Amino acid sequence: MANKMNNKIINPQEPWKLPREEGAELFPSYAMSKLEWQSLLEKAQKGDAEAQWAVADGYDHGYKDEQGNALIEVSLEKAAGWFRKAADSGHASAQNTLGVMLSQGDGVSKDPKLAIKWLKRAYKGGESCAANNIAITYRESNNFRRAIHWFKKSADSGDDEALLQLGIHYYWGKGVRINHQRAFDLYRKVVKSKGICEASRDDANFYLALAYLEGKGVMKTVSTAKRLLRRANRDGDHPAARALLQELEPKP
Repeated sequence: MANKMNNKIINPQEPWKLPREEGAELFPSYAMSKLEWQSLLEKAQKGDAEAQWAVADGYDHGYKDEQGNALIEVSLEKAAGWFRKAADSGHASAQNTLGVMLSQGDGVSKDPKLAIKWLKRAYKGGESCAANNIAITYRESNNFRRAIHWFKKSADSGDDEALLQLGIHYYWGKGVRINHQRAFDLYRKVVKSKGICEASRDDANFYLALAYLEGKGVMKTVSTAKRLLRRANRDGDHPAARALLQELEPKP
C-alpha cells in the first residue's frame, strides 16, 4: 500500500520531478537610472562582454528606476539574444545561461544539442555549475548514463546539489544500478550540507522520509518518516511532503 500511495505523489519514471508551489509574478528587481541603462547599452552594443551580460541579465530579471518604477520589462527573448552576444564574446556565465535557456526553450526554440554545446564551452571556461546543467540536459533527453557521468563531475567539483540528484538516480536505478543504501547516504549528506539552498534541503528531507517509509536503505520507521516530512514542509511550501503527510495522517 505504501508504494502505491507514494506513486500517486511521485512519478517513478521521473522521480526528480516534484510538484511545486506556483512561482511569484515576475517584477523588476534591479534598480538603475535611465542614464546608467543607456551607458550600459552603448557599451554592450560596442561588444563589451560584461556589458552584454548585464543587459541580458536585466532583460532576464527586469530593471526598475530610482523611483521604483519599471525601467526595463522582463523579456526572455531579448535576454536570450543578449546572452548569445555575450556567449559569442567568450563570457562563460553567459554561455551557461544560454545553454540552460536552450535546454528549456526559454526565450528561444528548445535545442538540447545546442544547449549541450554551449554548456560544455561554459564548463571548459571555468563555469563549474555548468556540469550540473549538462547532466540535467542529458537526463531530459533520457540519456541517463551521460547524466550520471556529469552529475558525478559536478559533485566532485563540490556541488552538493548534484549529490541529491545522484541519490535519486541510485534509489530508482535510473542510469545506474539500484543502490538504496548509497542513495540514503547521499540524502543524509545533502541534508547536513552547508552549501545547498533550503529548497534542496527540503527535497532531501522528503526523499529521506520516503526511504524510511518504504524501508529501503534503512529500517522502516514511519514515525521518522513523518518527522522528516514535517521538516521538509516546515514553511508550508513543499506540496509533495504535505500530500504524503495528509495520506499518513488522515483527518478524522
